[in-house]
Amino acid sequence: MARHFAAAGAGAVQRYYCGGACDGGDDGAVQAMLQCQRVSDFLIAASYLSIPLELLYFASCADPAPLKWLLLQLAAFAVLGGATHLLAVFSLAHPHSSGLLLASTAAKLLAALVSFATAVSLVALIPRLIRAKLREAFLRAKARQLDHDLGLIRRRVEATSRVVRMLTHRIRSSPLDAHSILHTTMLHLADALELHSCAVWMPGRDAGDDLHLVHQLSLRGKGPVRIVLGSQAPISPDDPDVLDVMASEAAKVLRPGSELATASSGELQPPGAVAAIRIPMLKVSNFDGRKTPVASSYAILVMALRSKASGSGSREWSGHDLEVVQVIADQVAVALSHAAVLEEWQAMSDRLAEQNRALVHAKQDAMMATEGINSIQSAMCDGMRRPMYSIIGLLSMVRQAEDMRPEQRLVADAIARTSTLSLALMNDVDRETLTVNRMPFDLRSLMREAMSVAGCLASCGGAGFSYQLENALPEWVVGDETRVFHLLLQMAGDVLGRRRDGAGRLSFSIKSCSADQKDCIPVWPNLSAGCSICVEFQVAMERSTGCSQPPSSPAGSQINMCKKIVQMMNGTMWSASDGESITLILHFQLQQSRACRRTSSSIPHFNGLRILLAEGDRMSRAVTQKLLEQLGCQAISVSSGAHCLALLGSAGSSFQLLLLDLDMDAFEVALQIRGLKNRRWLLIVAALAVTVDDSIREMCRHSGINGLIQKPLTLTALGAQLHRVLRN
Repeated sequence: MARHFAAAGAGAVQRYYCGGACDGGDDGAVQAMLQCQRVSDFLIAASYLSIPLELLYFASCADPAPLKWLLLQLAAFAVLGGATHLLAVFSLAHPHSSGLLLASTAAKLLAALVSFATAVSLVALIPRLIRAKLREAFLRAKARQLDHDLGLIRRRVEATSRVVRMLTHRIRSSPLDAHSILHTTMLHLADALELHSCAVWMPGRDAGDDLHLVHQLSLRGKGPVRIVLGSQAPISPDDPDVLDVMASEAAKVLRPGSELATASSGELQPPGAVAAIRIPMLKVSNFDGRKTPVASSYAILVMALRSKASGSGSREWSGHDLEVVQVIADQVAVALSHAAVLEEWQAMSDRLAEQNRALVHAKQDAMMATEGINSIQSAMCDGMRRPMYSIIGLLSMVRQAEDMRPEQRLVADAIARTSTLSLALMNDVDRETLTVNRMPFDLRSLMREAMSVAGCLASCGGAGFSYQLENALPEWVVGDETRVFHLLLQMAGDVLGRRRDGAGRLSFSIKSCSADQKDCIPVWPNLSAGCSICVEFQVAMERSTGCSQPPSSPAGSQINMCKKIVQMMNGTMWSASDGESITLILHFQLQQSRACRRTSSSIPHFNGLRILLAEGDRMSRAVTQKLLEQLGCQAISVSSGAHCLALLGSAGSSFQLLLLDLDMDAFEVALQIRGLKNRRWLLIVAALAVTVDDSIREMCRHSGINGLIQKPLTLTALGAQLHRVLRN
């Protein structure tokens, strides 16, 4: 039965594919057509089977959720159709195969069912596709409209940018002044937007004040016309239009009949629409560190459009114009803030300049006062120094007397040392510096003189006095005897000044101490212990038994100043907690007594040496003349350099030496004397109160001065210098 159906089927297939060609008996043509049908069926099957692959690729690239079942049906339809054509290719090769016939029949039945289901699905899908196509066309039209609108917006933004750049350039190029900026803004904004009038209203100084018209431009005719201000009444800040404009950053179109619009147009009805915008009036105080400063007050810019050129109706404000106004208002706010900062800076600069002038004036006054104080101080020191010179000179003569008792000589030496100390203190005040001059001196003699003066101080204060001087102390040491004498007297005075009553006794103790004591600081660390000595000076107030009254601490104690001098001498000084005693430790270098002992033969005697003395101070002139006479000279004194020159210029004068005590004027007088023909050989000695250094010596060589004597003039120093000059 199967073979029968297969044979019948194969015959039917051959008849189907061969048709009438088989009737002709042309076997070659039949075979060619069969071969062509095989190739066609194979290509159709390959195309059908490639469709599912394409659908699979499409499903992987997009979301096929709405078309999922339709895609599955199309894929099944393509697979079954391709299978049908592929089976047809094999049926032509094996026409009597029953298996191929059954497979082809099943494939066709399934293809018929799938194709029917696909056709039914397409009936519902095609309207959806049509609606999607219509929506796509609508979206394309919308996209074209958006592109057109975007182009218009871009052109409008470009036009706005050009206008804004032009106005910004004009605003920034105007002077940095608030009124100039507002005037420039109104002028160029009116030209750019074709305005009829433009006005600026500003509030008063206080918050809540009325708005006043400060700028107004009316462009009637060909050019701008400046309207005289003052005729318009101020506008209240409670006006509805003012409140509306102040409440927003955007530009506002004012309502018809607005009081603000009418007042801004010179009490006339504006021909076009009127817009207004607020402008922040920033100050330096508004920039308090925040990124966006908050303005404390606002101005209002009011703009009225011109009427249309045809005269029919009035122009209206467009969104583009309002955007331009808003951008320009922001630029004006920035320019006004810069102007405010510049104005504040200029005001601060003026204040600083005024303060600088006041400081310069005060500095000049202070310099003049300082110069006056220095002049007064120098005059006072000079006035006190000259009597000291005379006292020291007189004491140098008194101390050379041979018939003096030891106590008289001690008093004279103490007075001379005290005068030398007073002169050193005045020099310290005049030079405002402290110096230490280390020279060999007699330590025991210094102690005796210091104890003599301290005993006088204690007696004047109603206190007793006692001292203990160690016998082992050396006689000659190296140091500053004036500073040591000053420290001892200051210690005694400080201890005496702390008492509240007259009870007690002032005691001095002078002894040597160990060189390795912690409080003893050596001045010459490279010297051995046998070449130096540490001396301890202690001043104490010994009170009687039963006296328990505490000592006072007077203000202005000089112990701190003494400690500074002690530090310069590399010593130590301290006082007890109760203030009853003060201890001083100093380090001295030892000196052999034979090399420093003074003898009476060191003072020379000049037999009738004729000396001309030029001295301005009468007392000093008399003392110096006495010193010269004590040295055996014949001295004639004059009071000035002019008298000296007049006397030397006379033919009858026969002086062997000239002593000039004219301070710095001595160099000029010496130069003039060297210019005299008959006095070029005259010996000249100058007495100066300044410290002799290399510059002073150079001035002496230049002016022809043969010798220098540093004040104060003593008998020993004057005799030694005159002897040196005459010998040379």
